[in-house]
Formats: sequence, C-alpha cells, structure tokens
Amino acid sequence: MARLARRSAHGFTLIELLVVIAVIAILAGLLLPALSTAKQAGRSARCQSNLRQIGTALLMYVQDHQYYPVYNFDLASFVPNEFWHVKLRPYVRTGWTNDLYRCPDYRGMTIDGNDLAEPLGSYGYNANGTKFEFSNLGLGGRYTRWIIEGVPPDADESRVPIPESAVKAPSDMIALGDAHLLWIYPMILKILYGLDGATSYDGRALLDINSRNNVQRHQWPGSSGIIEATRKRHRNRHNVLFADGHLENLREAKLFERTDSTLRRWNNDHEPHADQLTDL
Repeated sequence: MARLARRSAHGFTLIELLVVIAVIAILAGLLLPALSTAKQAGRSARCQSNLRQIGTALLMYVQDHQYYPVYNFDLASFVPNEFWHVKLRPYVRTGWTNDLYRCPDYRGMTIDGNDLAEPLGSYGYNANGTKFEFSNLGLGGRYTRWIIEGVPPDADESRVPIPESAVKAPSDMIALGDAHLLWIYPMILKILYGLDGATSYDGRALLDINSRNNVQRHQWPGSSGIIEATRKRHRNRHNVLFADGHLENLREAKLFERTDSTLRRWNNDHEPHADQLTDL
C-alpha cells in the first residue's frame, strides 16, 4: 500500500499524458465534423421552415386571386417594379430584408429591388421556366416592368399573370427556392443599388435555370467563386418549394440538369421545352 501511494504521488508520466492528449485529439477529430454537419442540418431546417411559410403565403395568394404573383409587373398596381414578394406581404406580414426571407446558410447580401435592379437575397421565384426571358412558361407573368412602360389604364390585366389553371402538375412544378448565386462586384453594386461594398456572391429574387447554367460556365467572369460559394450553402444542395406546397432538398446539379424529366419541373405546362434553353 505504501508503494502504491508513493507511485500515485508522482502523477502521470510524459508518455501517459501524450497518450491522453492523442486520444482527446482523435475524439475531437471524430466529433467536430459530426457537430458541423448537425449545425448545417439545423440551418437547412430553418431555411425549409422559411420556405414553407412563404409557400403557404403563395398558396393563399393564388387561392384569393386565381393567378400567381407577377415577378415585377402588375397592371393592377401601376407602381414601378413591385416584385413578387411584395404581393405576399399581406399574408406573411414581413418584408424582403426581414428574417423570413433570409436563409441562415446564405452569406450574400440582402437588398431590396428598385427601378433598375432586382432584389438580392436568399430566395428566388421561378418566373421564367426554361426560357431565358420573361415568358408564359414559369409563374412570374408574361411581361416585365423593364420591357413594357407607360401601360394604359385600360390594358387587359388578364394577359399578364399566369392563372392557376395553367399549372398542369402543381406537385411537379418548381415555385421558388434557394436562389442561384451571381458574382456582384463593387461597380455594379454602386451603379444599380447606390451602395458601397466588396465583391460578393449573391442570389437574385429570380430562380432561373438559364442564368445559373451560364454563370457557372468556366468562361464566365467569377464562375469559380460562384461555384465555391454555392458548394458551401447546404452542402451544395437546394431547398425547393413546389406549387402544391411540398418541399424537396435537391442536389444542386440535379436541380439544374437538362434531362426532360427535370426540365418539365420548370414549366407550368409540364413540358420540357429544351429548345428554349439559352447558352450565353
């Protein structure tokens, strides 16, 4: 007993301390990735919660009006660039720069739109379908405020929005989701938004297959940074809400691939319209 007491009084040897430190380092190496994954899953879940609330507002709007919110041109409003999210404000009681429209995994800017430029932020609306410009294939309406100006008061409002009846397969029609990212550099930020800032990778209020595929081509300025920033958000996945209100978490490449089955999901008539895709 006396010998054991003397041995305990000496404490741990250097080898024993190193072994303990090594074990702790190994455990930390195993636990930290799991903790990071759990945190990322939590941020994705919060993003999905945001989209479900916005989706509920979208469904309520469609139920009340029998057509989808126009992207930024509505003959009923006669105001400059009233974007789609403004139409949902009575149902969510919040605006574009508030937390509901901010994905916690998004690292870009959140800026309201104006007469010159679209809002920048987390979420985008499937306004165009597979066509590069505004069309009758998506949900955002056949025209944009930037194309048509000075609309007479007696213009036919029914020709602008996409009616609810136009969506042939609501459960397979993309409505909105995590916006694809663009490279916004300081000069553009100053010209379009009147703001000073650094280069950043930001989403538009528009979710568009043509724009995404073009900006991720290696010839496009800033494409490598766009791809890297995209990979960091939701581990290179997109949260996407469909016209019937259900939500899917899709691989980024899967969402924007050019197969007929995927392209159908962009268009309200549930046809692929691959001939409308544009490479710039």
